[in-house]
Amino acid sequence: MGKVNKVLLIILISLITLFLLCVLGLRLYFRMPVRSFYKVSDKEFVIPGTNKGFVAQGLTYSENDKNFYMTGYMKDNSASPIYIINKDSKKLIKKVLISNPDGSAFTDHCGGFTIYHNKIYLAGGEDCCLYVIDKNNIDKAENASFIAYEDIISLKTENDYIGVAFVNTYDDLLIAGEFYREPQYPTLQGHEITCADGKNKAFALAFKLDENKAIPEKVYSIPGNVQGMEITQDKIYLSTSWGTSISHIYIYDSSKVKSNSNYNVLGTEVPLYILDSTNLENDIKTPPMSEEIVLIDGKLYQANESASNKYVFGKFTGGKYLYSSSF
Repeated sequence: MGKVNKVLLIILISLITLFLLCVLGLRLYFRMPVRSFYKVSDKEFVIPGTNKGFVAQGLTYSENDKNFYMTGYMKDNSASPIYIINKDSKKLIKKVLISNPDGSAFTDHCGGFTIYHNKIYLAGGEDCCLYVIDKNNIDKAENASFIAYEDIISLKTENDYIGVAFVNTYDDLLIAGEFYREPQYPTLQGHEITCADGKNKAFALAFKLDENKAIPEKVYSIPGNVQGMEITQDKIYLSTSWGTSISHIYIYDSSKVKSNSNYNVLGTEVPLYILDSTNLENDIKTPPMSEEIVLIDGKLYQANESASNKYVFGKFTGGKYLYSSSF
């Protein structure tokens, strides 16, 4: 081997070694603070599309079909997809692409969605609405075909609105929540509620539908950075994250979340429930960039966007998997 080739080989080995050390350092940096999370969590499947520009956001589950539905947005601003993955086989069944009623590509953020009465309700973000898609149309659609949303549920009045970041259901009600973080994501001043920890500045509104009109029933005052919410008879779970900081799953004791007053939301007086340290039961650190969550048979499943081509680092830290956790 010539001298030049030896030098090149040494340089190549040095670069490879440096890369591996960087990857190891990256894994330790992001995984060590949340090592307790990995001890109680299992890898379910690789989040689809992580190497093809998909940025995971929303997660919901159909008990009837035993299928997960995942949505989000595309880095290149192409049509937002919905992926369907079977829970038992952990295999991707198909993806469909969302379109507007006029046939053009629907490219919204798709922060979260849920299944309710065989319809899919998709977070409308700053449009302050839910987009409605017939679940049957999605289930019958061919792979990579387009499905248009068919209706819009407005969550806006002349003096109030909910900028929808996540969606779920509980007790036959739809729940749409907003994401608060200053200065990037402000909420209305009227959504600021004094609590034991200072001030909550976001709402999660529970409502029923009457001919596709939202009828408020109750409202939850929640902290900032909330990406997902799950409610059971005993617990309330919030998934919170921002940037590369450690994410959190906050678990509240439902029996201690009580209403002591009413509040006017979207023009209707409804009971106000405050989530704060007085009813907080547990604070669990989870990997950065946690998104929407679902609870199935006592296990909490959570989407994560860190392994997308937009953020990349999760490809080296385990962020490409959907995890289930027993907290």
